[in-house]
Amino acid sequence: MSITKPATGVPCVSSSTFWAQPPPQRAFAFEELRRTAPISFQEPPDFGMAGASPGFWAITRHEDVVAVSRNPELFCSGQGVELGDTPVELLELNASFVVMDPPRHTALRQVVSGAFTPRRIAQLKDRIETEADRIVDEFVETGSGDVVEDFSRKLPLWTICEMLGIPESLRPQLASAVEALSAAQGTNLDSLAQNDGTAALGAGMAIHRIAATILADRRLRPRDDIPSSLVHSELDGEPLSEQILRNIFVLFITAGNDTTKNTTSHALKLFADNPEQWSLLVNDRTLVTSAVEEFVRCASPVILFRRTARADTTLGGVDIAQGDPVVMFYESANRDELVFRNPERFDITRDPNPHVGFGGGGAHFCLGANLARVELRALFTRLAERVTSFEVGEPSYLVSNFFNGITRMPVQVVAG
Repeated sequence: MSITKPATGVPCVSSSTFWAQPPPQRAFAFEELRRTAPISFQEPPDFGMAGASPGFWAITRHEDVVAVSRNPELFCSGQGVELGDTPVELLELNASFVVMDPPRHTALRQVVSGAFTPRRIAQLKDRIETEADRIVDEFVETGSGDVVEDFSRKLPLWTICEMLGIPESLRPQLASAVEALSAAQGTNLDSLAQNDGTAALGAGMAIHRIAATILADRRLRPRDDIPSSLVHSELDGEPLSEQILRNIFVLFITAGNDTTKNTTSHALKLFADNPEQWSLLVNDRTLVTSAVEEFVRCASPVILFRRTARADTTLGGVDIAQGDPVVMFYESANRDELVFRNPERFDITRDPNPHVGFGGGGAHFCLGANLARVELRALFTRLAERVTSFEVGEPSYLVSNFFNGITRMPVQVVAG
């Protein structure tokens, strides 16, 4: 089998022009793909590192995204997970076991999963809620500000710093590096082609230096915390290498920050556009649990993940050859009309809500999903207690094919 080009007229989702569009405009193209060519061949991206693939299969339906997600034996991650090509060695610096396959992925994920046990999350829950109350109260008392700078970014970064034992003295450095790494994921889709990933690499290495400081301290002075647990863990009977430990830190910090931050920003925009939904939450704060799932569905904070076929196969009636890249578009699957009634509607009472905002299940399902839920519930429970209404200005979207982010958006709140 080999890749064959589709009929003329299939929407292109591989160009920088497409990704320069805001999410509402991209939604039209994905809707057409789901209807006319749910698994379509796409030309190579016109951005990214040199040596791009000959093209890829765009997977846009919910059913097919779930099928690929739950079959890592057939669809592997070890050859890259982004739309454009980046050397796996560079990816591992910032993504750790996300770009690994079994058995290496399975073993390392089992070690790392200790950071997200119910006990660990329970230890953090009360402190997260207290910090969320402080952040919301401060924002409400100010009355207005920028959604990212003054609100969305604060709790995720605080939470990950608490989890990883980052001292106050290092947090400003970490915040700068995290923002730089986030910015490197977008803004200019040609940037990786122009500078060979220098911006992303520089930000990643700054986080590596902070990680090295924490790890060295825990080797000498272990505590009952995640860094201590990691430095004393083993993989295949050997201690985790310094490089693997640092890679895990970068993954925790970037994944734990960007997804929750972006979901929070999108949620405020969704509520501002749908004030009747905000009234529902204000009047019944028990709806916060289902509301959070709807935030994640509508925001799709991670737009896509790529896999590579390990063998010739057929998916959704389409022949896919060994070595072909397949890209799961969560942004599209979360609006699949075959799964979600009125998918374009923001509905905090939606039930069931089998979104793939944390992945489609299987070996690579997001380890931090429950932690993100705790953070989002804490923020919006307190916000519903304090705010009767709010307005937002025009958002500026991150130009990215990986993170669905809002970079700036003015917000004005009316306290209750």
